[in-house]
Amino acid sequence: MTSIDTYLNQLNEPQREAVLENSRPLLMLAGAGSGKTRVITTKIAYAIEVLKIPPYRILAVTFTNKAASEMKGRVEALLPDHPDVKECNIRTFHSFGAWLLRRFGSEIGLASNFTIYDDADSLALLASLYPSYKKRELEPVMKRIGYAKDRMIPPGDAARIFHADLLFKQMYERYEEKLRAVGNLDFADLIGRSIELLRNAPHVQEWVHSRFEMIMVDEYQDSNTAQFLLLKLLVGPETFVGVVGDDDQSIYRFRGAEVKNILTFASQFPKTRTIKLEQNYRSTTQILDVANSIISKNKDRHEKNLWSARKGGRKPKLFYVHDEEDEARRIVTLLREDHNYEGSAVLYRTNAQSVPFETVFKRYGIPYKVVGALQFYEREEVKDALALLYLLTNPKDEVSFRRIINKPARGIGPGSVEKIVGFTRRTDGDLLQAATLGVRNRALSSRAAKGAELVVRIIDEGRRMIREGNLVDAVTFLIRESGLYEHYQEQDHLNTTAKVANLEALVNALSAYESSFDGLVTFLEQLTLDRTTLGTDDPRDKEGVTLITMHNTKGLEFDRVFVTGLEEGLFPGHRNESDEDIQEERRIFYVAVTRARNELCLFSSKVRKIWGKTSFQQPSRFIADIDPALIRVEGSPAPGGFPSFAKRDADDAPSGWGNSGSKMIRQGFAMKVRHESRGEGPLFAVGQRVYSDAYGAGEVAAVRGEGEREVIDVVFATGKKATYLSRFAAIDRIADEQG
Repeated sequence: MTSIDTYLNQLNEPQREAVLENSRPLLMLAGAGSGKTRVITTKIAYAIEVLKIPPYRILAVTFTNKAASEMKGRVEALLPDHPDVKECNIRTFHSFGAWLLRRFGSEIGLASNFTIYDDADSLALLASLYPSYKKRELEPVMKRIGYAKDRMIPPGDAARIFHADLLFKQMYERYEEKLRAVGNLDFADLIGRSIELLRNAPHVQEWVHSRFEMIMVDEYQDSNTAQFLLLKLLVGPETFVGVVGDDDQSIYRFRGAEVKNILTFASQFPKTRTIKLEQNYRSTTQILDVANSIISKNKDRHEKNLWSARKGGRKPKLFYVHDEEDEARRIVTLLREDHNYEGSAVLYRTNAQSVPFETVFKRYGIPYKVVGALQFYEREEVKDALALLYLLTNPKDEVSFRRIINKPARGIGPGSVEKIVGFTRRTDGDLLQAATLGVRNRALSSRAAKGAELVVRIIDEGRRMIREGNLVDAVTFLIRESGLYEHYQEQDHLNTTAKVANLEALVNALSAYESSFDGLVTFLEQLTLDRTTLGTDDPRDKEGVTLITMHNTKGLEFDRVFVTGLEEGLFPGHRNESDEDIQEERRIFYVAVTRARNELCLFSSKVRKIWGKTSFQQPSRFIADIDPALIRVEGSPAPGGFPSFAKRDADDAPSGWGNSGSKMIRQGFAMKVRHESRGEGPLFAVGQRVYSDAYGAGEVAAVRGEGEREVIDVVFATGKKATYLSRFAAIDRIADEQG
């Protein structure tokens, strides 16, 4: 028996069928935890070992470098003795676009040394065109441009589709013109310009068709319109194409993902065979029953039903709690039952929801890590050093030039920068030559000229060192001679930070690459395409409970999962009311639930602070999607979404108030306390029901003094006690509608 036979025997029947189907287009619907990576890697190994397809003729694309690296490693582990297995082209969509454009971009006028702009760089480029606008004003414009480019919508059509004015059309057009003028690409261009290349250069498309005999796409439910169009162009008449994904886990519509790509794959690629992978190897049956109950309510999906051989386990629980602090304290209690901090995760819909968990966990000494905090590459000092390297590799990179030319301050003010940029018309866009020209023509002040000469000199010297094979020494030289090292050393001294250590980490990361110009280009490309490759302070490396958004849990799993904030207006959000929105929000809930291996706990608060105001909450409609027999409930939702302690007031509340919090009290049956005394006795009485934006509903427990000196003690439903001088009390008196 060959090794590949051994691996095939380890698969279940649908998995094995997926590996053996190689005669027609294949759609693998891989449910959560169904072992899809094992299927893909075994299929690639089978193609190499049994079908005798040379590894270099196999292309597999996915959406993160981490996933691509894992896939590549597993294929190599399956075929350890194959001499050419490392030649498999296993990449992300964007990495493949960069690979293709660096080889054939000249066909569409693109130089091979282009820089890839991230979101911040793209925004900076747009801001350079519209200096009278603040970046925060241009952010929504840039997002809309990115949205259009992911869908291959040109400026004229985008303005019409978005019902935008002529200014948006102009901004989009000028941004595109500038991007092409500087010879660089943004993320969307890696796909869009690859499509342009294949459409406009038929011989390149023919080369691709002859090069790749098998094309596989992982996480196909996350593909956007442009990626679908690229795939169609890559697949030739004799190419086997297979995609793997799960429409029930399509949760990135805000990034441009189109669930219809996986829903319509069979109609786009005739004679497609569909194979469903429904056996889950992660979760207990009881957790999967909840997940199936939720997702079955969506109508736009391929019907699937996850099942597991892991019978029994703890029945999932639903906790109705008072507020976000009560939610956090209840989780602390559950965590302390077994101290399985590392195997536990708190999931929430938005990053802002992490705050009460961080506060309460610190108070009770619960170790935790927040996933989604500031990443290494986003740090100011790292981006400054990278700007030097980007400008070194591409002297037309205006974004990097503007960032670093006067940092630290060298006397090159905005006026001098614009003069230098103006000279690029005579230097074919080369900013370093333009700076030199500005110095020679005495267009700059003596101080600005001296600063510009320094930047040009050190970059030229750094380039020389790299070409001589001294990459690490060259980058160290650039950081020190540019003044960045001394600049951030001083900041570290004043602020007790570790910015110089981050510059050192950047240099250390470079040491793993070939000590050459090509090595630097490879490093910068991989860095731009996958920011997780840098830094040693990833919060996921720390020990403790994981605090993470539901979106960020995609691909992860935990022994125990706490899904929090299951309330209307929060999840689903108040802006997500279309049918498509609700279906995607439900898929997010499904993804959150299927992260749990052994234990699942759901939480819904009756009261929550939103924008500083206390709001009465209604349970999320998604709770009603779950068959009540599948979960154990602790506590109960307040009638109409009101907390139980306010039931007396809720009974009298007008219908349809929803969850507008303190506002509805003022509009419905609350009266603002009059602060002036009119000689009508005390302002408050013992037993008076009151409401505070800070603490919620409560009751007056004691009254002392008279008139302007009247003092009241209030006990709130949360247990909080507070004392107020009556005439200045920032509270509302709750009364019957009659007054």
